[in-house]
Amino acid sequence: MKTGSATMGLLFALMVIGTATAGESQDDGAMVETEKVVVTATMTEKMIQDAPGAVEVISAQEIMDMNAQTVAEAIAEATSLVVTTETGRQERPSIRGTNNNHTLVLIDGRRLAAGFKDMLGLEQIPVDMIERIEVVRGPASSLYGSDAIGGVVNIITRKPPKAFAIGATGQYGQSTYKEAEQGLGSAHIGHSWGPLGVLLAGGYQEKNGYDRDGAAPDDGDAIKLKSAGGRFSFDVNTAHRLLAGFEAVERSSVGLRDMEQLDRERDAEDRRINYFLGYEGKPTAMTSVMLRGNHSEHESDIEIDPPTAGIAGAIGDESNAERALDQLEGRLSSMLSQRHLVTFGVDYRRETREDDTGMDDDFNVLSFYAQDEYQVFDPLSLVLGLRWDDHSEFGSQWTPRASMIYSLFPNLRVKASYGQGFRAPGFMELYVPTYMRRGKEVYEPNADLDAETSESYEVGIEGEYNIVQGRLTAFRNSIEDMIEAIYDRSTGAGPNRVDYYQYQNIAEATLEGVEFEWRVKLPMGFDLSGNLAYLETEDKSTGEELEGRPDYKGSVKLGYYHPALGLRANVRLNYLGDRYYTAGSEDEVTLFSAYLSKEVAKGVTLFTGADNIFNSGDDNGVEPAFYYAGMSLSY
Repeated sequence: MKTGSATMGLLFALMVIGTATAGESQDDGAMVETEKVVVTATMTEKMIQDAPGAVEVISAQEIMDMNAQTVAEAIAEATSLVVTTETGRQERPSIRGTNNNHTLVLIDGRRLAAGFKDMLGLEQIPVDMIERIEVVRGPASSLYGSDAIGGVVNIITRKPPKAFAIGATGQYGQSTYKEAEQGLGSAHIGHSWGPLGVLLAGGYQEKNGYDRDGAAPDDGDAIKLKSAGGRFSFDVNTAHRLLAGFEAVERSSVGLRDMEQLDRERDAEDRRINYFLGYEGKPTAMTSVMLRGNHSEHESDIEIDPPTAGIAGAIGDESNAERALDQLEGRLSSMLSQRHLVTFGVDYRRETREDDTGMDDDFNVLSFYAQDEYQVFDPLSLVLGLRWDDHSEFGSQWTPRASMIYSLFPNLRVKASYGQGFRAPGFMELYVPTYMRRGKEVYEPNADLDAETSESYEVGIEGEYNIVQGRLTAFRNSIEDMIEAIYDRSTGAGPNRVDYYQYQNIAEATLEGVEFEWRVKLPMGFDLSGNLAYLETEDKSTGEELEGRPDYKGSVKLGYYHPALGLRANVRLNYLGDRYYTAGSEDEVTLFSAYLSKEVAKGVTLFTGADNIFNSGDDNGVEPAFYYAGMSLSY
């Protein structure tokens, strides 16, 4: 039996075992998953079972149980979401097989300026202040506009605490080869003095580079990541609050690359700062208002030694590029006639980019949107939304969405959605060449690209009974004028081979599949959960499947928690199926990881763990087995 088949069998076996065990259990404890509150699906607070579409919440405790240090690591096990490594070794989310730039990443609903090569690398966002991460699968352009064809990842941060709180964490780890040594530390402090609340957090991470074969490119860069963030609140009274905050991140990475058939050292500095000022109010018990101004900027400084010659005819330069985003938004939500919760919003943003060549680029977008959450009758509710975006470069676009929730029983629901989405091409796709996969691939720009549009359908059934909960969802996404890097030619041979691609509008692409999510609360403090997604894709112009999309992606987690002993542990299996590439497919990868923590005194916790225990996927660029231990303090 092939490794991939064996792993798929193990995934299904664990699902069956978990369900069978649940039927025998007498534990009547409540499932905490259905008690989670989400805001991203509708921009209004909803219990997760009442939110339209497929929504997943990753809590701060779950992030800790994975020992995730960045957002990229925190969402790696999410359903139907693959974290892909892009140019500059940036890590980006791909939801349901859509491109990485089809997923909109937000912090507390705020857009962020793009980074190097028009990408927002999730490895640059630490988890220091995160309360939870909400992942909405399926198009969300009716609320959020461009870039949300595949879905939205919304990072929800903590608010200033009412009582004094302080904490710190330190950790050290290294790979099984005694390389990639990593040390990190983080701390936070917060308190409220009457109406004024303050929360400050910061962290530092440093990881050594590593290389298994002794030849360029390095398998891992030497990385330093510094971060700081703050939240400030002022309660004018019980109905009106002012909010302000900031995030500042500086990340450096140094490593060898094979570029233009020569070993070159790449030294990259990324600096990001975001800050905002907002107002939240409830003029009446049935009405809420939000006003916010948001500024985000990113600067990249990259040195290649020796310098590359570049690509003939290319314009623009990423070696010292600066990007900025300014956003003004307002939103009003109000109950009408007891059956309609209506939301109206306006959003204006301006994005700019400039570099050392003197190339400056900017665009602006003005948007209006409306949504009606309509309780038709007791078991049936509808969510109807429509957004209009006027893009200064690509014209105006209407994007509707309609969702239905029908409760067959109090604990069993059918959900269905239809939505449209769109995405305007990025500056890199239009003008600037991109080096991928450590310089082994070059993506060439195309100034004649059109905007992408999409139509999506999904239907699912979900429910919970006693200690079991689950969800089964089928989806289909059809994207017109999808921008895809199409293989063009190759130069060199063997280790010196370089593959060239060019961005082109595919006439149409379809992505469809099925997702299964489940959780079972077992006896004696155990908990078994997992997900499995199957995906089929097709480029309608060639009849071939789209590159880089795994046919299967799944995970299983066996957790344990003993409150009296302060003991928490888990073992996790993660599977990524075959990925097709024109130049050569990549095999499936199966990873096993484990985590253990013990509260040894009040507010003092020791923890240890291992990622990729069996050291799988070396030939696919997966990081080797990594072992770590640390301590956290809280008061």
